[in-house]
Amino acid sequence: MALKIEVADLGLPALDALDVDALAVFVGPERPLQGLAGFADWRMCGGISRAIRSGVFGASLDEALLIPSGGRMHPARIFCFGLPPGVPLAPDAFLRASRTACEAMAKAGSDAFATAFPPYAGDLSTACRLWLEGSLVRPVRRQVLLGEARVLQRELTAARAALGVQVDVVAPPSRVEMPPRARALPHIGAVIR
Repeated sequence: MALKIEVADLGLPALDALDVDALAVFVGPERPLQGLAGFADWRMCGGISRAIRSGVFGASLDEALLIPSGGRMHPARIFCFGLPPGVPLAPDAFLRASRTACEAMAKAGSDAFATAFPPYAGDLSTACRLWLEGSLVRPVRRQVLLGEARVLQRELTAARAALGVQVDVVAPPSRVEMPPRARALPHIGAVIR
Protein backbone atom coordinates (compact mmCIF):
# COMPACT_ATOMS: atom_id res chain seq x y z
CA MET A 1 0.00 0.00 0.00
CA ALA A 2 1.38 3.42 -0.94
CA LEU A 3 1.35 6.01 1.81
CA LYS A 4 -0.14 9.41 1.01
CA ILE A 5 0.86 12.36 3.20
CA GLU A 6 -1.01 15.62 2.92
CA VAL A 7 0.24 18.76 4.63
CA ALA A 8 -1.76 21.66 6.07
CA ASP A 9 -1.11 24.67 8.25
CA LEU A 10 -1.59 24.07 11.97
CA GLY A 11 -4.52 26.04 13.36
CA LEU A 12 -8.20 25.90 14.15
CA PRO A 13 -9.33 26.39 10.51
CA ALA A 14 -7.30 23.34 9.40
CA LEU A 15 -8.48 21.34 12.39
CA ASP A 16 -12.10 22.16 11.56
CA ALA A 17 -11.60 21.17 7.90
CA LEU A 18 -10.06 17.74 8.58
CA ASP A 19 -11.56 14.84 6.68
CA VAL A 20 -10.01 11.96 8.66
CA ASP A 21 -11.31 9.29 11.01
CA ALA A 22 -8.79 9.89 13.83
CA LEU A 23 -6.51 12.50 15.33
CA ALA A 24 -3.15 11.57 16.88
CA VAL A 25 -2.05 14.12 19.47
CA PHE A 26 1.32 14.15 21.23
CA VAL A 27 0.97 15.47 24.78
CA GLY A 28 4.10 16.59 26.57
CA PRO A 29 4.69 17.90 30.08
CA GLU A 30 3.89 21.55 29.22
CA ARG A 31 0.81 23.12 30.74
CA PRO A 32 -1.25 24.68 29.29
CA LEU A 33 -1.17 22.33 26.32
CA GLN A 34 0.62 23.67 23.24
CA GLY A 35 0.42 23.09 19.48
CA LEU A 36 -2.00 20.50 18.16
CA ALA A 37 -2.72 19.27 21.69
CA GLY A 38 -3.83 22.78 22.68
CA PHE A 39 -6.03 23.21 19.60
CA ALA A 40 -7.61 19.77 20.04
CA ASP A 41 -8.17 20.44 23.75
CA TRP A 42 -9.87 23.73 22.86
CA ARG A 43 -12.22 22.01 20.41
CA MET A 44 -12.88 19.24 22.94
CA CYS A 45 -13.88 21.85 25.56
CA GLY A 46 -10.93 20.91 27.77
CA GLY A 47 -11.43 17.13 27.50
CA ILE A 48 -7.70 16.35 27.33
CA SER A 49 -6.90 18.72 30.20
CA ARG A 50 -9.64 17.17 32.35
CA ALA A 51 -8.23 13.68 31.69
CA ILE A 52 -4.80 14.90 32.82
CA ARG A 53 -6.08 16.75 35.91
CA SER A 54 -8.20 13.77 37.01
CA GLY A 55 -5.23 11.40 36.73
CA VAL A 56 -6.81 9.24 34.01
CA PHE A 57 -3.98 10.25 31.65
CA GLY A 58 -0.56 11.21 32.94
CA ALA A 59 0.88 12.09 29.50
CA SER A 60 4.03 10.14 30.30
CA LEU A 61 6.12 7.94 28.03
CA ASP A 62 4.37 4.77 26.76
CA GLU A 63 1.01 6.05 27.95
CA ALA A 64 -1.88 6.47 25.51
CA LEU A 65 -5.48 7.57 25.81
CA LEU A 66 -8.41 7.31 23.42
CA ILE A 67 -11.10 9.97 23.71
CA PRO A 68 -14.24 10.02 21.57
CA SER A 69 -14.78 13.46 20.05
CA GLY A 70 -18.52 13.35 20.70
CA GLY A 71 -19.18 15.37 17.54
CA ARG A 72 -17.11 18.36 18.68
CA MET A 73 -14.63 17.62 15.89
CA HIS A 74 -14.94 15.72 12.61
CA PRO A 75 -12.48 12.94 13.60
CA ALA A 76 -14.50 10.57 15.78
CA ARG A 77 -11.47 9.38 17.77
CA ILE A 78 -8.75 11.42 19.48
CA PHE A 79 -5.65 9.38 20.35
CA CYS A 80 -3.36 11.04 22.90
CA PHE A 81 0.24 9.83 23.22
CA GLY A 82 2.41 10.78 26.18
CA LEU A 83 5.95 12.03 25.69
CA PRO A 84 9.04 11.64 27.87
CA PRO A 85 9.95 14.53 30.17
CA GLY A 86 12.95 15.61 28.07
CA VAL A 87 11.07 17.72 25.52
CA PRO A 88 12.14 18.61 22.84
CA LEU A 89 12.93 15.06 21.83
CA ALA A 90 16.25 13.61 20.75
CA PRO A 91 16.30 11.71 17.40
CA ASP A 92 15.84 8.24 18.93
CA ALA A 93 12.93 9.41 21.12
CA PHE A 94 11.34 11.20 18.15
CA LEU A 95 11.55 8.06 16.02
CA ARG A 96 10.08 5.99 18.86
CA ALA A 97 7.19 8.43 19.35
CA SER A 98 6.41 8.56 15.63
CA ARG A 99 6.58 4.79 15.26
CA THR A 100 4.35 4.29 18.32
CA ALA A 101 1.69 6.68 17.02
CA CYS A 102 1.70 5.35 13.45
CA GLU A 103 1.54 1.71 14.59
CA ALA A 104 -1.30 2.52 16.99
CA MET A 105 -3.26 4.20 14.20
CA ALA A 106 -2.77 1.16 11.95
CA LYS A 107 -3.75 -1.27 14.73
CA ALA A 108 -6.86 0.79 15.47
CA GLY A 109 -7.94 0.38 11.85
CA SER A 110 -7.57 4.03 10.92
CA ASP A 111 -7.84 4.67 7.20
CA ALA A 112 -6.73 8.31 7.50
CA PHE A 113 -5.46 10.27 10.49
CA ALA A 114 -4.12 13.73 11.19
CA THR A 115 -1.26 14.70 13.49
CA ALA A 116 1.56 17.14 14.07
CA PHE A 117 5.17 16.30 14.85
CA PRO A 118 6.10 15.99 18.51
CA PRO A 119 8.61 18.65 19.66
CA TYR A 120 12.01 17.84 18.16
CA ALA A 121 15.45 19.11 19.17
CA GLY A 122 16.98 18.78 15.69
CA ASP A 123 16.24 20.26 12.29
CA LEU A 124 13.06 19.71 10.31
CA SER A 125 14.73 17.72 7.53
CA THR A 126 15.86 15.08 10.03
CA ALA A 127 12.43 15.09 11.67
CA CYS A 128 10.77 14.44 8.30
CA ARG A 129 13.14 11.57 7.53
CA LEU A 130 12.52 10.02 10.96
CA TRP A 131 8.75 10.48 10.56
CA LEU A 132 8.80 8.65 7.22
CA GLU A 133 10.84 5.82 8.74
CA GLY A 134 8.32 5.51 11.58
CA SER A 135 5.32 5.76 9.25
CA LEU A 136 6.47 3.07 6.85
CA VAL A 137 6.75 0.33 9.50
CA ARG A 138 3.00 -0.17 9.32
CA PRO A 139 1.52 2.48 7.01
CA VAL A 140 -2.06 3.66 6.86
CA ARG A 141 -3.54 4.85 3.59
CA ARG A 142 -3.45 8.58 4.32
CA GLN A 143 -1.91 10.98 6.83
CA VAL A 144 -2.45 14.71 7.24
CA LEU A 145 0.53 16.44 8.85
CA LEU A 146 -0.20 19.80 10.41
CA GLY A 147 2.48 22.46 10.75
CA GLU A 148 4.00 24.96 8.31
CA ALA A 149 2.54 23.37 5.18
CA ARG A 150 4.94 24.63 2.51
CA VAL A 151 8.04 23.86 4.57
CA LEU A 152 6.71 20.41 5.52
CA GLN A 153 5.96 19.63 1.88
CA ARG A 154 9.46 20.60 0.78
CA GLU A 155 11.23 18.68 3.57
CA LEU A 156 9.04 15.56 3.24
CA THR A 157 9.70 15.48 -0.50
CA ALA A 158 13.45 15.71 0.15
CA ALA A 159 13.26 12.98 2.83
CA ARG A 160 11.29 10.73 0.47
CA ALA A 161 13.99 11.13 -2.19
CA ALA A 162 16.79 10.52 0.34
CA LEU A 163 15.17 7.33 1.62
CA GLY A 164 14.13 6.17 -1.86
CA VAL A 165 10.61 5.24 -0.75
CA GLN A 166 7.28 5.50 -2.52
CA VAL A 167 5.27 8.09 -0.62
CA ASP A 168 2.91 10.61 -2.18
CA VAL A 169 3.46 14.04 -0.63
CA VAL A 170 0.58 16.34 -1.47
CA ALA A 171 1.12 20.08 -1.35
CA PRO A 172 -1.58 22.31 0.07
CA PRO A 173 -3.76 24.12 -2.44
CA SER A 174 -2.33 27.44 -3.52
CA ARG A 175 -3.98 30.57 -2.31
CA VAL A 176 -6.09 32.51 -4.77
CA GLU A 177 -5.44 36.22 -4.63
CA MET A 178 -7.64 38.87 -6.14
CA PRO A 179 -5.99 41.19 -8.65
CA PRO A 180 -5.38 44.74 -7.46
CA ARG A 181 -8.28 47.11 -7.92
CA ALA A 182 -8.06 49.20 -11.09
CA ARG A 183 -6.98 52.80 -10.54
CA ALA A 184 -9.84 54.12 -12.69
CA LEU A 185 -12.43 52.78 -10.28
CA PRO A 186 -13.20 54.69 -7.09
CA HIS A 187 -12.39 53.00 -3.80
CA ILE A 188 -15.21 51.35 -1.92
CA GLY A 189 -17.29 53.90 -0.07
CA ALA A 190 -16.17 56.86 -2.18
CA VAL A 191 -18.66 59.58 -2.91
CA ILE A 192 -18.98 60.36 -6.62
CA ARG A 193 -20.50 63.72 -7.63
